[in-house]
Amino acid sequence: MKKFKILFFVIIILILGIGIKNVFFKSKEKNDDPVVFNLGINYNTLDPHLFTEMISAQVDSSIYEGLLRLDKKGNYIGGVAESFTENNNKMTFKIRKNAKWSDGSKITANDFVFAFRRVLNPKTAARFSEMLFPIKNAEKYYNGKANVNELGVKAIDDNNLEIEFEHPVAYFKYILTLPITAPIKEEFYKAHEKTFAVNLDSFLFNGPYKITKLSDGETLLEKNENYWNVKNIKIPKIKYIVSSDFHAVDNLIENGEIDISRVENYNLEKYRKDKTLNSFLIGKLWYLDYNLNNKFLKNQKLRQAISMAIDRDVNIKKIKNNDGSIAARSVIGNQISGYSKKYREEYPDNNYINDKDSKLAKKLYDEALKELGVKELELGLLAGNSDPEILEIQHIQEELRVKLGLKTKITVVSLKERLNMTRSEKYDIVLNTWSPKYDDATTYFDRWKTKDNKNASSWQKQKYDLLVDEIYKMPKSAERDKKINEAEKILIDDAVIAPIYFAIENTYTNPKIHGIVRREITGITDFTYAYIK
Repeated sequence: MKKFKILFFVIIILILGIGIKNVFFKSKEKNDDPVVFNLGINYNTLDPHLFTEMISAQVDSSIYEGLLRLDKKGNYIGGVAESFTENNNKMTFKIRKNAKWSDGSKITANDFVFAFRRVLNPKTAARFSEMLFPIKNAEKYYNGKANVNELGVKAIDDNNLEIEFEHPVAYFKYILTLPITAPIKEEFYKAHEKTFAVNLDSFLFNGPYKITKLSDGETLLEKNENYWNVKNIKIPKIKYIVSSDFHAVDNLIENGEIDISRVENYNLEKYRKDKTLNSFLIGKLWYLDYNLNNKFLKNQKLRQAISMAIDRDVNIKKIKNNDGSIAARSVIGNQISGYSKKYREEYPDNNYINDKDSKLAKKLYDEALKELGVKELELGLLAGNSDPEILEIQHIQEELRVKLGLKTKITVVSLKERLNMTRSEKYDIVLNTWSPKYDDATTYFDRWKTKDNKNASSWQKQKYDLLVDEIYKMPKSAERDKKINEAEKILIDDAVIAPIYFAIENTYTNPKIHGIVRREITGITDFTYAYIK
């Protein structure tokens, strides 16, 4: 009997031991699993200076870091820079002693000098190079009217960097948190120039994470052990995937295969009930972009008629299913604070576009046809191939058919192809989007500011361009906000575009993930303070 008792206890201990071991290893394995983040659509590039959309910026913000970053509350704090001072038109930055590249080498002030020069070199073709134009002689250098040594970016020594500006720039600290100002190590870049930020071995990271696996549709990140603040990074791995089929995304969430993803309105109520839904506006504008070189769309009345024919409130209700998106009758989103911190409240846009008077829209359309010398028109509508975009462009097509009698032909393509077709002007009207990159109205105005003489004859841009140039150089003030509104009204009154809505971002987040910070302006998800519980 005694032997049986001993055997019984041995068996119990073994069972408990196996159980404890399984729990331990399952827990460990679970902690080693990456946070799976669905980007929705793929990024175009991971070169921090060449990003063209915020999908790239999301990944870039994980693997690169500039001089400054934002804390939990959106305040500016040191990134690679330990501290900084502002004196009139100069900013001076002290580089952290423990700021290193992922190969263990020290980050120096010269890495920023080289990076800024690269962005402003027109051969680089950086999409947002104008973000650095406030720097002294930056625009002149970009246009070949100043040499590189005249650029107002100077390494005082390895640990101190000076940036001099043409004039005070209230928003430039925000620019210094974006990938466009990430440093690049000159020696590494020149050794990998042809494949820089393309192949896995042609990356050099300085952010919280580094890429350890790079394949089509999947990018695996792990903590960068050489990051200066690595001890406070609690999420060990992030896996970025790409799935644009949001019905499938819901299923992947249900199966526990996705931890974070934008979601469409198929299961929003379920996510709200489960308290796994985060909804936030980031100022992303969806709008109809007219090809102003099209011989018909040069006619202002035609553009105005098209804009007025689309009932934005109906679009929000029927197509967006009241998902929280906001009807847009202006260009600037609510997130832009302005001098008053409440720009949109100071300048409400309710009456900027009369989209309730379909008779007036038809009258303008008929007048446009008469001026153009035609009895009827057929125009092309270009859109992305995601489910939401297809529904939206079909709704717009029907609005134009019923209210104006305008015939349209829809073409849907991938995001990459849509961007290529738009830039090469292979479209009549495109359903487009523009996201603010920093907290200032100029982040929208950049989109329609003349960068060369192209289209100068199709839309009188001189007044707009001069006004925007003046706004750039003004410090924040009530007078500046007034001029911002004037510039905004030019775009609307001349019907340069037809704003449709400001999109809400509905995002599912696994409830075990805490401390994520989402940036109100860019929509970037920041994992710096995140942890799993």
